[in-house]
Amino acid sequence: MKRKKSILVATGILAALTLAGCTSGGATSKSASSATKQAAKQEISVSFPAPLSTLDTTQTTDKVTFTVVQHLFEGLYRFDDKSQPVPALAQKVAISKDGKTYTFTLRDDAKWSNGEKVTANDFLFAWKRLVNPQTMGPNAYLLDNVINSQDIREGKKAIDEIGLKAPDEKTFEVQLKQAQPSFLSVVSIGWLAPQNEKFVTEKKDNYARTSEDLLYTGPFELKDWKQTGDEWTLVKNDAYYDKKDVKLAEVHGSTIKEENTGIQLVDSGELDLQRISGQYVEQFKNDPRLTTEKDVANQFLDFNKKANKALENVHVRKAIALAINKEQLAKNVLNDGATPLNGLIPTGLYKNPETNEDFRKYSGDYNTYDTKAAKSEWDKAKAVIGDELKLKLLVTDDDNGEKIGEYLQSQLQETLPGLKITINKQPKVNLNQSRTDGNYELSVSGWIAGSSELDSYFNLYKTGSSYNYGGYDSKSYTDLVEKARTVDANDPTAFFKDYKEAEKILLDQDAAQVPLYQSASNYLINQKVKGIVFHAYGDYFNLRTASVK
Repeated sequence: MKRKKSILVATGILAALTLAGCTSGGATSKSASSATKQAAKQEISVSFPAPLSTLDTTQTTDKVTFTVVQHLFEGLYRFDDKSQPVPALAQKVAISKDGKTYTFTLRDDAKWSNGEKVTANDFLFAWKRLVNPQTMGPNAYLLDNVINSQDIREGKKAIDEIGLKAPDEKTFEVQLKQAQPSFLSVVSIGWLAPQNEKFVTEKKDNYARTSEDLLYTGPFELKDWKQTGDEWTLVKNDAYYDKKDVKLAEVHGSTIKEENTGIQLVDSGELDLQRISGQYVEQFKNDPRLTTEKDVANQFLDFNKKANKALENVHVRKAIALAINKEQLAKNVLNDGATPLNGLIPTGLYKNPETNEDFRKYSGDYNTYDTKAAKSEWDKAKAVIGDELKLKLLVTDDDNGEKIGEYLQSQLQETLPGLKITINKQPKVNLNQSRTDGNYELSVSGWIAGSSELDSYFNLYKTGSSYNYGGYDSKSYTDLVEKARTVDANDPTAFFKDYKEAEKILLDQDAAQVPLYQSASNYLINQKVKGIVFHAYGDYFNLRTASVK
């Protein structure tokens, strides 16, 4: 039977049930028989908490979609099981002595899903499309170190002046302004995958609207998907150069917003992977199906001073930052493996290549919980804004979003007399759009880097950044970030100092963001499914070498 249909039927039935009515391993004999049949066919079913957005790799931003992107599109490099960059569509790379020129040679068997050969022009076209002001994507900053790329996206130079060349079908050359030790990690991100110029041009505005309006270079192809649709299927890509390592024939994906429903589907054998939050982690802590992975990702409280003038007052922001007990939030409210975070950069993102010191330890903590200091800052703020302040807090409408919102509301109102917080709950897709449009005052959001690049976090608050939704504007911060990302090849650790100074300006001096916690991901996974990889960057999970035993 088709699991996709089973989940649709089961979701309608199970939505009316309670968790108490189910027990672990309670599959019927029919379900067990079906599971055996599915194993023989190498088919699994997985769920996500939100639908896919755009699968145009130059435009993708959210983690749900990015997870699927990493299965569909490979670029020059990809991440291996240890989150290290390894050759993918590129057979090899030659790096100049000064670290500024990368010459990639493509594989002879690199093909699109329609059988056509992947060429260097496919990368040239996609990367130009990413930074061209007429088609620019939000992640164009990834190529700012490519010669003239930043000037091009800022409208100062023509697109053909970019430091990229495709001298022949198999050779792709990248010229950087400065050496960039993490560049191979950057090109492993799905956002820098190739695009077939002829196909994209012919599709015009329909490109990436449905699964049929795409060509693929990764281990899987997508079937049965339309934009914002809740159901889709990954099928093995027979044109993939390393198809022998891909064991799964089909992966049925669905949007399941209610964790309770997803858990029951796992218990009944209809679903093989379901992400769960803290309220269920304790319940399943001794269940062999539970897998917990610490994310290299941050969750934070963001201010939009353009939406409420009171947020322009640094004492308001500092009072809020100091009034939040992050330890209690992580341990007692979330209780899912999350850990308190007192900096922009999460633990485990980047270590000094000479000293092996993690950046988070090097830079230290900012705005740790201190009610006395919070009240002092609040008194200074009230002298300017008055005795009362009403703020709206934007959170996701799932269980975690509701818990975090209510906790912040309670703690802030209790610690800061006269502050009134109203919670605005929205679905993830809507929340992301509200942030993009600047329709919020306070918001709880998160960021997970696609690679080990520190700049991907610091870019969030640069002047002019596509992700600087709240309008933070600091020349000293932006200058330091620009200086740090153009690291000298002969001094690869010098940028640590610049980034630390930038982080201090952002969080200590200006309190432009409030780090909350470093997240963890918890999954219930069918024990028959083996070989799922959890990368440090970008995606929830990767099924490239997964199989059913």
